[in-house]
Formats: sequence, C-alpha cells, structure tokens
Amino acid sequence: MAARDERAPLTRRVVTAAAVALVVAGGVWIGRGIALRHDAAAPRAPADAVASAGTLAAAQPVAASTGAGLPTPLAGSSAPRLPLDPGGHLAKTRAVRDFFDYCLTAQSDLNAPALDALVAREVAAQLDGTVAQVEALDVWHRYRVYLAELAKLPGAGAVADKSDLATLQLALDQRASIARRALGEWNEPFFGAEQWRQRYDLARLKIAQDRTLTDAQKAERLAALEQQLPPDARAERQRVAQQQAAIAQIAQLQKSGATPDAMRAQLTQTLGPEVAERVARMQQDDDAWQRRYADYAAQRAQIVALGLTPQERDAEIAALRQRMFTKPGDAVRAASLDRGAAAAAAAQ
Repeated sequence: MAARDERAPLTRRVVTAAAVALVVAGGVWIGRGIALRHDAAAPRAPADAVASAGTLAAAQPVAASTGAGLPTPLAGSSAPRLPLDPGGHLAKTRAVRDFFDYCLTAQSDLNAPALDALVAREVAAQLDGTVAQVEALDVWHRYRVYLAELAKLPGAGAVADKSDLATLQLALDQRASIARRALGEWNEPFFGAEQWRQRYDLARLKIAQDRTLTDAQKAERLAALEQQLPPDARAERQRVAQQQAAIAQIAQLQKSGATPDAMRAQLTQTLGPEVAERVARMQQDDDAWQRRYADYAAQRAQIVALGLTPQERDAEIAALRQRMFTKPGDAVRAASLDRGAAAAAAAQ
C-alpha cells in the first residue's frame, strides 16, 4: 500500500517533465487564481526536469559553483547564470531574481550572515573582480530589504480567502509598493510581469463575481479583457492551457493504469514524441523502483519478525535499505515511505 502511495509524487515528476517541454523556459503563470505569495525558497522548476527539457542560456548552470561547500538543500546543484549586458554590467532581467531565489532555497539551513556569505561566494564564482559583481551584491541587498518588508505584512502578504477581492487588491497594492521602494529600477525586471498578470487575474475575478452581470455579459467582458493582453501574454495563456491539458491527460493515463507503451502512444499524438518518450521512461523507471521497494518491504518484514531489540532492528533495516537502494536519494525515499506506512499502521 505504501509503495502505491508513491504514485502521486511520480505524477508530479512526470507532469513537470511534460510541462517544461511545453512551456518556454523562464517561467509561466499557472492559472490557479492569485497566489499572492512570494516563495523565494522554491525553485522555479526541478533540476532534473529543467536539465531534461533544456532552458534558456540565462538559466544554464555554472559548473564552477557546483558541488562542495553547498548547504544541504543545494547539494548537487548549480546556481543559474547571472546575465550581463553588452557593456559587462548586470543585465536587468528576471534571471537575476532566479539566481537569488536559488540561493534562498538554503535559507532554512542558514542564518542571515551565512546566507549573505553564500550569495557572495556564488556571485564571485561567476563575476569575481568585475563591476557586475558589485552590482549583483547591491541588488541582493535590495532584494533582502524587499523580503524583510514583505514578511511584516499580515500573512507575509499572502491572502488565504481568494474570494475576498478587496483584500486581494490591498495585498497586490502593498506588495507592489514595497517592491518599488526596495528594488527601485529592479522592480520591473523582478516583478513587473508577475504583478501585471496578478492584476489581470484579479480583474477576471471581479468580473466573474459581479452579480449584476448576466453570464453573457461576463463572457463578453472577459473576452474584451483578454484582448487587452499583449500578444506574448496571449500566447503564454495558450501555452498554459496546453500545459493544463497535458497535466490532465497524464494524470488520467496514470489513474487508468496505462502501461508505458500505451502512454507513449497516446502522448505522442498530443505532446510530441520527445515528451512522450520521456514520460514513458519515467514511468518505466518508477515501475522498476516500486518492484524493488516491494522486495525490500518483504525483507524488512522478515527482519521485524526476528524479534530483535529496536536498536538492532532499525540498524538491520537501515543496512538493508543501503544495500537495495544505491542511487542517490533512493534510500531516503524508501525511508520516507517506511515512516508513512508506520504512521498509517499506528493510526489504525
């Protein structure tokens, strides 16, 4: 049972691979309403999915900063590339925020001085001795001020009740004001597109919840609002629709128990052969992992039945995990499933 519960994470991994292939690198506004939360600790896309689908040059990892000395949340990863303009100055693009958000992924493990030191090292790994290095550290300071001010807002600027349009509007205005004050000329490259899309979504919500309008009037106003979108924004919404359709299709195929070959055949028609092959391969890999976990669970049960002391039992099971799950992260994944199974058993 515990092994099958791992299907949900698989669905997310498979969907991510498909979504990254469908959507241009650099991020996309997923239509889930107005999130109104800046989760700087969350990477914009899992590293494995980005690597498999490719990204823009601005997001390419920097080999020089890979490996030793990184905090646990960043272990085995590389910082995104800091972009430069033709004059050698730091380019005012969203990629700079992506770089800082990458570093912020480690903030749960680091205090403020240690986080500043991490950023300084990662910046130096790319820009040591250049004017852009000084500029990057200045922008980092501004970004820290922005995040500190944001944290002072109720709920850190997040709005739990998405139906409270007045509170949503207030939160948007507060966040935008903080960003302008703290970031100055960097507000637009960091948050300009995001703020615009949030205001667009809020305008849609206001139309949808206006009880004075008929359904036909709402549809007319929504269509008129969409026509105000710039061409690239309209194209992005089409890509979002494609992504959501892909998510639904993959989830349905997995729910129905489709084999990797069946997945490949159906997804090739809608997502193309490259994405279909990647999804099928991930499904095959997970099926193999599930079989290995089932074998491990059977041997674990035999160890439990031996009547060892808790310390001896746990040591034997840990050794078994290390023998059977040799790839990085697999033993941790198995241990997590073990804990979930134990918690479920205790709750019964």
